[in-house]
Amino acid sequence: MDASQENIQLLLVEDSEDDAELIRRELAGAGMRCRMERVYTRDALLDRLAAQRWDIILSDFAMPGFNGLEAFQVVEALDLDVPFIFVSGAMGEERAVAAMRAGARDYILKGNLKRLAGAVRRELDSLRSRRERQVAEAEARKEARRLAMAVEASGAGIFEYDVPAGIEAYFSERWAEILGFPRSELRPLEGIPDWFFARLHPDDRNETLASYRRFIEGEVPRFVIETRVEHQDGHWVSVALFIKAVKRNDSAAVTQLVGVMLDLTERRRLEGELRQAQKMEAIGRLAGGVAHDFNNLLTVMFAFGDFVLEELEEGGAARADMEQVMEAARRAADLTRQLLTFSRRQEMSPQVLNLNELITGLGRMLVRVIGEDVVLELELAEDLQNVRIDPGAFEQVVVNLAVNARDAMPDGGHLRIATANLDLHHTMEAAGGERIPVGSYVCIEVRDQGVGMDALTRERIFEPFFTTKEVGKGTGLGLSTCFGIVQQAHGFLRVESARGTGTTFKVYLPQEQAAVDPAAGEREPVPLQGNETILVVEDDTQVRELVTRTLSELGYSVMDARDVEEALRVKAARGLALDLLVTDVVLQGTDGTVLAAALRGEQPGLPVLYMSGYAQDPILRRAAVEASTDILLKPFHAQDLARAVRRALDRKEGSV
Repeated sequence: MDASQENIQLLLVEDSEDDAELIRRELAGAGMRCRMERVYTRDALLDRLAAQRWDIILSDFAMPGFNGLEAFQVVEALDLDVPFIFVSGAMGEERAVAAMRAGARDYILKGNLKRLAGAVRRELDSLRSRRERQVAEAEARKEARRLAMAVEASGAGIFEYDVPAGIEAYFSERWAEILGFPRSELRPLEGIPDWFFARLHPDDRNETLASYRRFIEGEVPRFVIETRVEHQDGHWVSVALFIKAVKRNDSAAVTQLVGVMLDLTERRRLEGELRQAQKMEAIGRLAGGVAHDFNNLLTVMFAFGDFVLEELEEGGAARADMEQVMEAARRAADLTRQLLTFSRRQEMSPQVLNLNELITGLGRMLVRVIGEDVVLELELAEDLQNVRIDPGAFEQVVVNLAVNARDAMPDGGHLRIATANLDLHHTMEAAGGERIPVGSYVCIEVRDQGVGMDALTRERIFEPFFTTKEVGKGTGLGLSTCFGIVQQAHGFLRVESARGTGTTFKVYLPQEQAAVDPAAGEREPVPLQGNETILVVEDDTQVRELVTRTLSELGYSVMDARDVEEALRVKAARGLALDLLVTDVVLQGTDGTVLAAALRGEQPGLPVLYMSGYAQDPILRRAAVEASTDILLKPFHAQDLARAVRRALDRKEGSV
């Protein structure tokens, strides 16, 4: 503080009012503005010290009943940072030495008060410097606390050491925690940098060490790199290192550095899951596009194959060859269905089921699938709750898991399929990075005694087209198909496996309180022939010819066209009212719903049968809500087409 400008808070310990006035005048004459209070007893001194903050204390040495040394001891006991100066008339050298040794800042003889103003100014300047330093130090401590909290919140590990490292090196608790070690185990400190670099992943070590050397030698100003380091339990931790030089020598080489280490493992895992999800979505879109064209081809194969089989004699070589062709077509249709299933684009027909009945029914087929050297064991809970799932899709899950287990046991073993009710009271990690929420589930467990899987394989088994089998032995779609089916049923998958310990797959499906859907009874056979007028619109020539031929042979009057314009033209030229429109959903340049809308403008309520190779096509979903609309999914056989057409026509007649 500027002693000539500030109003100085001065506490005077003095029993003489006259001496107090002399001191006040001396300071005022020196241009110092003071607000001075006078005390001369111990109690009064304590009261004023407690009442406010003082800039300086002046005290007489000898007073009746209370002396200056006692006053000084009171101030010291309170640990007050206030300059204390003795102002005495007869102090004596011995007392002056004692006072200075005790910690007094100065002593002034009343006979020489001219020294007083200078001493006060000096002590006030010193006090100002101390208080400014204290404020700065307090702010620095606050800033350090804030920085420490920010670093702690960020999860960063801090380190600092000389180059080469010495015993003064510092590595924070979080730094050690990222690597799985208590900090107390990181001894000796001077060896930690070498120990750390020795734990680098072999694929990262050369690049990381080369970059670090360039930084240490002064070639680059900072060291920033992402690398992998071995955790105490053996897995690899992805970390980012940010290092800055604190001191350099004359040749710019680093002699002291400070840095932070961030654990990126979880971030990289999430990024991997995102990439996997994007890849799955891309393949799903591809599957949807391929399905349309591929199912057109399969429809032609099925239908014309059926035509050929009808002309061939039972037991003949040509018929056997044709049956092999049809079997290949069925396998191709299954492959397309698998592609759509894992991408969650396959149409499902969920029903309320008791899975014990389904698994028991599958038993005989599973025995043939897994072979004689694998023993099948069923452990089915007697009180198993119901679930809602497509029965065919669930059978596909069980068969795929059984085949997977058989392939994992080339020398035979036991395959156990068990069911149980499960009440989950806490969330659980599932495949695909999902969490199984709290709730009631039916758990289906498929356990084998096979070779098991390492961690890397476990992470990839649900990827489409990933397989550990030889070329030609598998498509890699089995487990990804299971994953897609279970997800569509709002369920979850878990896998537990290790090398040499076998594998356990667990399927968790939400329990369903509704009763099991009654099985559909045998229906009376319905005649498939007719004489109604049908317009067939399909841009694939082979499919159009197939549909036209099939319906014509059944007695229908059929008109056909390849697109919307031709369809409207053909219909206008014939001048006939239509009984049914059969159209592909996807037509060149437009879609079948546009044609249906145009024709219904002329014939309200015209029945429409849409054909599609892709059940989840958004156009098809819109069409499905239209009145008088049926859907026939490709690939289909001629009999499927005949039944669908007859069903659409009969519904129209029944509504009249």
